Amino acid sequence: MELMELLKVERDDVRLTIDARDAIRKGFHPRHEILKLVDEAQSGTLCEIHVPHRTGPLIAALEGMGLNVAVSEVEPGHWRLRVIKI
Repeated sequence: MELMELLKVERDDVRLTIDARDAIRKGFHPRHEILKLVDEAQSGTLCEIHVPHRTGPLIAALEGMGLNVAVSEVEPGHWRLRVIKI
């Protein structure tokens, strides 16, 4: 199975939602795929990334793209990262 198939991605005009929890739990590290999706999003898009734990390298990579990342723990085993694509 291809890594992109393990990511649950939903898009509309103003929002991009990426649920990477299953992929990460199965031992994959989809940082590059997530960064590519965020990079390809239109300016003004709210990007939400769902992960099973606080992912420091992914947060640092998003910040390295010049994005401010809001991190919140939704519930145990479910973290949400939010950025506005500029």
